[in-house]
Amino acid sequence: MNSLLRSKYPISLIAGIVLLGIIAILVLGAPLFTSYDPFEQQVSERLQQPSWSHPLGTDRFGRDVLARTLYGGQTTLLSSVLALGTALLIGLAAGLTAGMFHGSLLDTILMRLIDVLLAFPFMVLAMVIAALFGTSLLQLLLAVGSVWWVSFARLSRSIALQAKNETSFAAAIILGASRRALIVGELLPRAISSILVLATFELGTMILSISALSFLGLGAQPPTPEWGSMLADGRSHFLQAPHILLGPALFIMLTVLAFNLIGEGLRDRLDPYEIPGL
Repeated sequence: MNSLLRSKYPISLIAGIVLLGIIAILVLGAPLFTSYDPFEQQVSERLQQPSWSHPLGTDRFGRDVLARTLYGGQTTLLSSVLALGTALLIGLAAGLTAGMFHGSLLDTILMRLIDVLLAFPFMVLAMVIAALFGTSLLQLLLAVGSVWWVSFARLSRSIALQAKNETSFAAAIILGASRRALIVGELLPRAISSILVLATFELGTMILSISALSFLGLGAQPPTPEWGSMLADGRSHFLQAPHILLGPALFIMLTVLAFNLIGEGLRDRLDPYEIPGL
């Protein structure tokens, strides 16, 4: 019985969901866990050490670090989900279309575009795009979404090419299904599970990348709380008040860990051919 439960619900999936649930409750229920305004400055209380009144201390402007961490999580997580959702839709549409029209001019153009984007480091491209169009959270999301879709496109295209060799796909063609019906009815269902697993892993990486770009000043601008910008704001006082960095750094680490655990669990659960230990 226990082995059946472990097989049906991998431990990593359960652990990731529990950890992510705790983080979501803390972040979304921020007003329930702190009474401080993340924007309110109390210069007389600047750089205070952690205490009962300020569990994570205060920053250089006297703002409560716990409050800014919890409210900042709303900004970071929401922007990451929006950016990944945009990239997923673009990549899925491009990949399935390229797979459906394999060998055509459209397929060639899309694949060469992907090759060009993969030739440059993501962070460099995102920094260039964000610098060209401005430094705000919206521009950051556009920059990330415009280059992050390539991994989804490559995966969905490869799945589409495999699906086209199956009997059900040939049968649908014989029955007179249109190309749109073939993409939606035959190719898309086969790509969903693999795309879902990839998206879970990519969301953790997305959070790290958005935080890194915000750390460099290309994302959310002060005084908006955001994990990456909070790390940048506290680095100048690291030796004097290292507690400023504790909240955002810990939440970034735990959130990325949660999504990686969920991704591993989904991969084990959705892939019946996965060999344990590999």
